[in-house]
Amino acid sequence: MIETLLFSMNAVLPLVVLVFIGYMMRYKGIFTDEFIKIANRFCFRFCFFSTLFISVYNIESFNPVYRDIAVFTVCSILILILAGVLYAVFFVKDPRQKGVMAQAFYRSNYAIIGISLVSNLCGESGLAVAAIVLASTIPLFNISAVIVLTVFLRENGERVSFSSVILKILTNPLIDGIAVAFVCQFIRPYLGGWTLKNGEICFVYRTIESLAKITTPLSLIILGGQFKFSSVRHLLPKISVAVLFRLVIAPAFGLSAAHFFFPHFATAEYAALIPLFGSPVAVASAIMANQMHNDGELATQILVWSTLLSGVTIFIIIAILKMLGIF
Repeated sequence: MIETLLFSMNAVLPLVVLVFIGYMMRYKGIFTDEFIKIANRFCFRFCFFSTLFISVYNIESFNPVYRDIAVFTVCSILILILAGVLYAVFFVKDPRQKGVMAQAFYRSNYAIIGISLVSNLCGESGLAVAAIVLASTIPLFNISAVIVLTVFLRENGERVSFSSVILKILTNPLIDGIAVAFVCQFIRPYLGGWTLKNGEICFVYRTIESLAKITTPLSLIILGGQFKFSSVRHLLPKISVAVLFRLVIAPAFGLSAAHFFFPHFATAEYAALIPLFGSPVAVASAIMANQMHNDGELATQILVWSTLLSGVTIFIIIAILKMLGIF
């Protein structure tokens, strides 16, 4: 039990500490508003593109054996997206907050902590499953995020058009990173073993990989620099709903559905599903909210508080599954 607690703490606390460093840098006056704005844009346009490209490009194969986990992942996330949109439509008045609340219901921080969590829970045996979940969710997360962060807003007093939404999807750096990686995956079998890693222009891969490596620390430090404790009180009801759904309701729904509909799922599958449903809100959600003229302050608060509290909830989830004999 102590090892499980320590693992959960080690998975989440590095994120919390980086956010705190960013907050202190802003508090001490080292970070200025202009620096935060420029660094935010840099992360969104270059770092997240690189992270998603590397994540998808490094998937070695898409084995048909993993069909069930992919189907379940997509279907369950679609249900959570629907729940988030319905809540935003009926219970959120501010158009700039509707998309932020909707994506908090379904968009977990899988790309950053999912693989490490799976590796610690069941070792190498779970990494292939985690890669399939990653490939299934990243496009869905980011395409749906562009849509929900766009459709509720108005441009020049009029509702955003369908063509405008499509354009923002096609020009979104996160979507582009996934698309380029899938194109590379598609043509890889026809290149006679040549890859970006070992080819004559491997410097391209290494450059993208270097940008991917700084994505998590830099984005979290920047988000910490945007965090303002004084704003919590008037946003507390929305933060509470978002954090409750992300850390409690979503994992209860997802893991229960997995047990009911796919009773043959074993340790590796559950290890991959815990971070999908139970990890805090994705770092990219706050970056995108800021860049797409939504309520970035609310998005940042949800990210920080879901990250702060996720260590406790992830520990409880793992402990329950261990008592049930899954781990």
